[in-house]
Amino acid sequence: MDPNDIPSPKSFLAGQDLYSKRKEYSEILSVISYFSNKLLDSLIGTPILVVVSDEEGYLLDIAGDEAIKSAVESLGIELGSRFTQEDNGTNVISLALQQGYPISLIGEGHYHKCLHEIACYGTAFHYTDENSLLGTISIMTPINFENPLLLTMISQVVESIERELLLRKQNRKLNILNQVMLSRTKNGIVITDEKGIITEFNEYALKSFGKSRHSVIGKSVFDFAMTGGHFQKVLEEEAKYENEDLKFINKAGDQIVYLFDVQPIYEDEKVIGAFGQFRDITERFLMEEKIKEAEKETLAGRIAAGIAHEIRNPLTTVRGYLQFLNKEVDERISHLFSTVLIPEIDRANKIISDFLSISKPSYREVELIQVEPFILEYISKFLNSESLLHNAEVFVEVDPAIGNYFIQCNREEMLQVFINLFRNSLQAKGDTPLKVSICTSLVNSHIQFKFRDNGNGIPSAVLPHIFEPFFSTKDEGTGLGLSVSRKIVENHDGIMEATSSPDGTTFLIELPYMAINK
Repeated sequence: MDPNDIPSPKSFLAGQDLYSKRKEYSEILSVISYFSNKLLDSLIGTPILVVVSDEEGYLLDIAGDEAIKSAVESLGIELGSRFTQEDNGTNVISLALQQGYPISLIGEGHYHKCLHEIACYGTAFHYTDENSLLGTISIMTPINFENPLLLTMISQVVESIERELLLRKQNRKLNILNQVMLSRTKNGIVITDEKGIITEFNEYALKSFGKSRHSVIGKSVFDFAMTGGHFQKVLEEEAKYENEDLKFINKAGDQIVYLFDVQPIYEDEKVIGAFGQFRDITERFLMEEKIKEAEKETLAGRIAAGIAHEIRNPLTTVRGYLQFLNKEVDERISHLFSTVLIPEIDRANKIISDFLSISKPSYREVELIQVEPFILEYISKFLNSESLLHNAEVFVEVDPAIGNYFIQCNREEMLQVFINLFRNSLQAKGDTPLKVSICTSLVNSHIQFKFRDNGNGIPSAVLPHIFEPFFSTKDEGTGLGLSVSRKIVENHDGIMEATSSPDGTTFLIELPYMAINK
């Protein structure tokens, strides 16, 4: 190699290869650019060119003094050029890669004479946690600006760059870990900054609330009616919430129950955000409700047994004596016995019987009943008779698809259910004539009976309690009709629910069916 020759590079990264390499190093080059610009700003008046290479000596960035840049380009040095000692002779890039510590080449320290008027300083940089070589950072300046402090300065700049790169690398690992944790958890996670702006809303939370990521990230958590107040108190008053019950109806119309926690996030005792967590406890909630219901029924059974023993027998005795004495008293007293006393005793016995039916399963015989004639010829017949007495109309509609479907039930008990519903509708009658419709349809593996009226409806605060024993909003009501009705349906392995609005109330009854092909 002749020292009088111009040391032009022999290897290059060009086109897509150079683009891919710079894209791979994009974050690294961004960090280097930030710190090298600070270096150039601190040395205003000193002509300096900053050169960045990868771990193989390929140039990825050139910035700084335009005169020096033009001079090196005249030597064939440009982005993508590779520096090796074999092709370029002694140079600061190759030495820094080889030695791994700061290097200076000043004037005649260069092999080629054309570089004797230049001072170069360079050092390698790494990911310091694993000593992974990333490349070199070098500066070039005319020899008359040569200064040993330049080597110190570039070493300090590289230390700053390495710390920043390590911090970003650790943050990436932490972000990945956070994302894994957030995505794998079965809890909904919401994280906000100190102003209540949502910075994280994990996938489970998005699915639970039917939201999309772009619709919540960057938005204020205070705008969420169900939880906004909790977050506001956490961020403004440093309050903490644990095991708060949140109930809402999802798009499918099902009630969902969450256990909700939210607490402040601190940095040096300063609140910098809030962390909220949702845990779906719907199944547990429903199970607890069933347990409570079972406990109520058990208690009702005990009370009913006591009532039956302590009251029914004396009532029967009293009724018998009234009937016996009815023949011995005058007409006025006899009329009192037959129109007031005996009917009141019978009414008390009916209440006792109804209460017993709530707490005990039905032991009456069941039969296989075809749905269509059961509704059209049996239920409809009785309800139409009732409707004539109360100036009401009853409409019955049977889905033709259920022609060959049967339910296994006790005919009289199911009739009692519909009569109870009709009487309940009469009590809710508004100013307009009462209209009741009964429709049937197939729903999954059940026959659904939809009993709808046009009454005043049931207030939302009252609706959850209508099936509770002795709950009634009427002075003359016993509060047992709907309780008995639901118990009968449940004894037939069915379910009974109610919905209501100011336009009326709808009761849904679902019973398992059997299909018989004739």
